Formats: sequence, structure tokens, C-alpha cells
Amino acid sequence: MGFSVVKNLIDGRKNWAARSSLWPLTFGIMCCALEMMAAGTGRFDTERFGMIYRPSPRQADALIVNGPISHKVAPRLRLLWEQIPEPKWAVAMGECASTGGKYYQSYAVIGGADEIIPVDVYIPGCPVRPEALIFAMTKLQEKIDAGDKWVRPEVPEYIEYDDQIRDLIDGKNHPWDKMEVEEVENIPAMGALANVPTKKE
Repeated sequence: MGFSVVKNLIDGRKNWAARSSLWPLTFGIMCCALEMMAAGTGRFDTERFGMIYRPSPRQADALIVNGPISHKVAPRLRLLWEQIPEPKWAVAMGECASTGGKYYQSYAVIGGADEIIPVDVYIPGCPVRPEALIFAMTKLQEKIDAGDKWVRPEVPEYIEYDDQIRDLIDGKNHPWDKMEVEEVENIPAMGALANVPTKKE
């Protein structure tokens, strides 16, 4: 047998082992976290797919992120991602983790998880049902089976280093920073806040 045949056999077994024993680290802070817990109960039984939730990033090979990524959470999310050994995958569960959801472009939220870590699978919904999480994990298994045929998304270069993460957290890249004062006042919510009567002294 040639070297390429042996390599393909080994890679196939390696991908099979990885897909059949996904151990996700749970990173949940919102309503999707409750649905993720429900997915692990006897009714849905994610363990039949080889999924065992792990409490430590060093024991996991997948990260399920849900909830909005706030300024304080962003560095910790990045740190958890770096502590997971290769090969590893990330899943953005729900609208908040995928795009920021209803908190998109607010003063406290950076946006989706893909601004901090490379995300492999996005799950729409608010909140995501356990069936959708199971479906997404089976899609992730298909991508793992594909091996080299599938390319991992790149993390934006501006968050590769702690200082640049800190700049993002400090709001230096926020769209509102580029607005003039008049434009900010024209935002309906800002106008409503400006017209709130103050307490008389």
C-alpha cells in the first residue's frame, strides 16, 4: 500500500474518533443555557451522540457559546478557547452568540462570538430548542468527517492580541464613535432619553 492510502486510512479513523466523542465545554449565561441543559437530560439524551459536557476546557474539544458577548466576558471567552487542546470546534448557540441578538451594537456588547473566536456552526433561534442543538451537533460531525475538505473560518486579525482585545472592549471600534453628536441624538432611543424629565430640586 502506498503512503497516501495509509494516510487516508489514519485520517479517516482520526476523524471518526473525533466526531464520535465530542465533549463540549458549556459557556452559557442566558436562556439558551437552559435549553442546553434540557438537551442533556434523558428526554433528548445527547450522550447517545457521544456528547458529554465537560467542566474544564482542558478536557473538552468543542465550545458551545450562548448569550451576548459583553466587554467583560470577551477576554475570558478567548482564554477558554485557547485552553482547549487541538483539534477543537466552536458552536454559536442562539441569536445573542451568533450576532449579538437584540443587544447588537449596544454599549455593553461586542457582537457575535465570531469576533473573538472562530465559529464553526451557528444555530439560529431565541432561545434555541434542544432539537436544534442536536441537529447542529450532527452537522458539526459531518464537517469533522469532511476533514481537509472544509476550511476553518479565520479570526479577525485585530483580536489576535490582548491589547487589541482591550481596544475592542474599551469601545474604540464602536460604530457610535464615528457619529456626530446630532446623529446620536437622532436615534429614537437617545431622543427619548434626552426628553426624560429630570427631578426638580
